[in-house]
Amino acid sequence: MSRSLKILSFVTFAAAIAAWAGVWFLFSDTSTRLMDRASTLSTLSSQSSQQANTIAVHALVSNSTTQRQQLDTDISTDVVGIADQINAASQAAGVHTTIGSASVVGTSAAAGVNELEFIVQGTGSFQQVWRAAQLFQTLPLVSQVSELDFEEVPGTVKGASQWQLTAHIQVLTNAQVSS
Repeated sequence: MSRSLKILSFVTFAAAIAAWAGVWFLFSDTSTRLMDRASTLSTLSSQSSQQANTIAVHALVSNSTTQRQQLDTDISTDVVGIADQINAASQAAGVHTTIGSASVVGTSAAAGVNELEFIVQGTGSFQQVWRAAQLFQTLPLVSQVSELDFEEVPGTVKGASQWQLTAHIQVLTNAQVSS
């Protein structure tokens, strides 16, 4: 019995060592696969981030190019065209206007843009000059109304009073303007 007990002990010991070797092999193989998969996911994540950044930069460049072209289109009106649009707005309101002056108040040589200020005076009923002021603020130009003065014209009949509007309108243009 002793011999069969020794053989049985040896076989059991060999089976235990084989079992532990199998567990170690499975653990090692699984760990290696998990590390490879983590490395692949990290690489793919990095590539995805780079592609997303590239797409975002491309979209910004494309968007700024489009916006620059739109801005160039918006400010490409010459001085006479600007004056015509101001007169058209006042005529739409029923106000007789006079453009007193148009002067350069700012310039950017690097951008090729001039800021012009138009001083516009108009007369009409209060409703008409008020409507003209509203239209001046919504001109289809890159502009802003910096000052509005409303004044009742003295010596008019109370029922049909006349009002005078003085508007300072600043407009951006890329037209060549001599000072």
